[in-house]
Amino acid sequence: MFYDYAFFKSLFNPSSLTTALAREAEIRGYKRRVAFVVFFTLLIFALQNIWGMGTAGLSHLFATNEANTYFVARMISFAITIVWAILFFVFHYYLIAFVLATFNELPKQWVRKVQLFVVAIFMTEKAILLAVFYSVGFTTNLNFFSLAPLVAKVTSEPIILFTLNQLSVFSVLAIIVQYTFLKRWMEQSAHKGLLAKIIAIHIVLAIIIGLMSSMPLQQWIVRGLV
Repeated sequence: MFYDYAFFKSLFNPSSLTTALAREAEIRGYKRRVAFVVFFTLLIFALQNIWGMGTAGLSHLFATNEANTYFVARMISFAITIVWAILFFVFHYYLIAFVLATFNELPKQWVRKVQLFVVAIFMTEKAILLAVFYSVGFTTNLNFFSLAPLVAKVTSEPIILFTLNQLSVFSVLAIIVQYTFLKRWMEQSAHKGLLAKIIAIHIVLAIIIGLMSSMPLQQWIVRGLV
């Protein structure tokens, strides 16, 4: 028995994929979709860096006529961005899948199929943000799909803003996808617990990323290497 994997067909018809996995059917075409999502992830991260998102802290090198140092700094920044892109994919596709599988006693390889959708959702969000920022000619640190811009009118605390920055409309979509697929492999009595676990994971991740985002780690690394 085999199942021909098509990204959107599987996303909008979860029962077909979950049933195929439960019956241990051969999933044809899945690796090609994984390769595409990896490529898409690398592309968006690379375009963000090339356009200058997250590199404002290096602009002083160019402004002070340190062109060579600026060029080296941008190259290092680009290399770090590619590493971040790889880590981003690995984190969501492997680590989060492991956590969800462990907490809910599900096979990791099944959950990875769901996490591929999640990575694609988050990368679509980043692509839209990049397109909008490019069209208006400037960027902000705050995601307009989240509550962070509204909360910024009340507080300027970086940790709070960057944490809320991660909890966007696309995070809600990711939660819906995870819950919709994973609940099909679980007893109905466990569905509420599953949803609570998924939401808790997203909140914890948002807090961790909020803490990390409040520190310019990439700029520190680049300055340390230049």
